[in-house]
Amino acid sequence: MPDAYLSQWRERAALADKNRRLSDETLSELRSSGLLELVCSRRAQPTTPGWPALVRSSRTAARACASTGWLISLVGGHAAIAARLNPSFEAKLYDTGATPLFASASAGPDSRLSIEPQGMRVSGRWRFSSGIEHATWLILNAPCANHPTADVSERFLVVIAKKDVVVLDSWDTIGMRATGSHDVVTPALLVPHHEVFPLQEVFGLRPTEAEHDYLYSVPIVPYITTSIIGPMLGCAEGAYELHLQALAQQTTAASATDLERVAHSGAQLTAASALFDSLINRLDESGGALRSLTEPQLSALKRDRSYLARQCVEAVRRLVEHSGASLMTTDNPLHRHWRDLQTMAAHRDVHWDSAMLASATSALPPPLASSH
Repeated sequence: MPDAYLSQWRERAALADKNRRLSDETLSELRSSGLLELVCSRRAQPTTPGWPALVRSSRTAARACASTGWLISLVGGHAAIAARLNPSFEAKLYDTGATPLFASASAGPDSRLSIEPQGMRVSGRWRFSSGIEHATWLILNAPCANHPTADVSERFLVVIAKKDVVVLDSWDTIGMRATGSHDVVTPALLVPHHEVFPLQEVFGLRPTEAEHDYLYSVPIVPYITTSIIGPMLGCAEGAYELHLQALAQQTTAASATDLERVAHSGAQLTAASALFDSLINRLDESGGALRSLTEPQLSALKRDRSYLARQCVEAVRRLVEHSGASLMTTDNPLHRHWRDLQTMAAHRDVHWDSAMLASATSALPPPLASSH
């Protein structure tokens, strides 16, 4: 589905990088094409493409523009969280005319949730809100120490209107610049009690409510954290394609060493593509069976997506390191892909050390695992 837009997204990528936001034209295309509605509300028809299509579409888009792929996969995927809230509240979220777009933000050092007689007080600064400039709603979660059920509910989730927060101009990074992942400040907003949700009830195993989409029922965290593999692999594949084009345009024949590097990186990306399919299929099969992943399966999932990220980074680094100093410019699309890839690879959902340690610990017998 994104293929029809790749040429214009590729052309706009440099300006989006410079402006630190996707263009209104790209957002309009994402909305009109349905690429931000691949997973959507309980009122969606059974023909809604679903989570595998979301990740695969983001991969395709990221070959042209990683930030566009990120918006499809990560921000578009937030609709699945909204669909797991109670029906009356979900209806409120969609009662705005245009299809809403849900951003999220991470809790920072001064992010606070505090219970009061009238509701939950939401205050402080929240970090890395991808897509916030275009969003309708903002999903937040954090601990609330003084909540009556804090002993059994580690964190709580609230959804607040984007118009009620202050967006800071804070996202000025070397990569993924066009995601507009700015920090936001919530000026002591008060959320009614009936719009505060224990996080484990939203994210955990739930009764089957919509037969046509398992995202409403199965534990959702493995899906929303694995979505990152779409834009990562697509970004690496886009870099590889750019390198091949540059070699083809050279006036002199490529050396044997250059060709070996191209083949090596191509093999790594082929392996990463196979691992991508394996990850998608594992989650899709368990979701279709309404089955939660076991702890060993979850550890293997985290290991494999971190390994996929490592393969993507190594494949592109090999090409960049030998592309020549004259090509290391900010307007070189290969280097933009490289910057974007490094930024995504730093994400906690593909953190190498923690994923590998957890996988090895899960695989070893308890006495050996506890000694590491």
